[in-house]
Amino acid sequence: MRSRPSVVVAAVAAVAILGGLTACGGATATPLRTEPSRPSAIANQTIPATPTRTATPAPTATPLAIGDACLVGRWTLTSLVMTDTASLPGVVLTFKGQVGTLLTLGADGTEVYDLTNSTQLVGSGGGHTVSWQGQGVQRFYFHGEGGQWFESGPGQAATATHVVVDGAARPDFTNVAPPISGTYACSASDLKMTAVDPVAVTQLFKKQAP
Repeated sequence: MRSRPSVVVAAVAAVAILGGLTACGGATATPLRTEPSRPSAIANQTIPATPTRTATPAPTATPLAIGDACLVGRWTLTSLVMTDTASLPGVVLTFKGQVGTLLTLGADGTEVYDLTNSTQLVGSGGGHTVSWQGQGVQRFYFHGEGGQWFESGPGQAATATHVVVDGAARPDFTNVAPPISGTYACSASDLKMTAVDPVAVTQLFKKQAP
């Protein structure tokens, strides 16, 4: 059996041979010890950037669908004058009445023309008289701006009841009113609206309290 010193010598020789093979065979040799580089205070110094000031945009008002904000509200009809050349051929009739009609105009461009609590519409001219009671609620889209207004949307029906022509009762009838256009003048409490087609009409309204 081999002595201990022989085993130690053989072990040392094996380590030496292994070390030589490692250095010559392309394996990684033990790296030389180098001093770590010291960081440069100037190189690593970060200079904060000057923040750029941006101007806050001024808020802009969203335009109303109806156009003129003065038109928005609930308006009660106080006067209506209409000139009609269609009801009786060759005769010019001047109508007045329909007081109490409620016109509601919304900021979203909606119009509601409510005849529920209106008075009779009475016309006369050329020796003839015509009267009826209007019933119905008409709804359109409405836009007014710069003194001009117009409606849009499908025609709306209204019914004439208690119809009397030259003193004789006539059957009720329903008429589909098309959207129309015209001019207006508006203040905080008063609204004047005019139209010329299909009939010439001027309407005066008072604004209801909110």
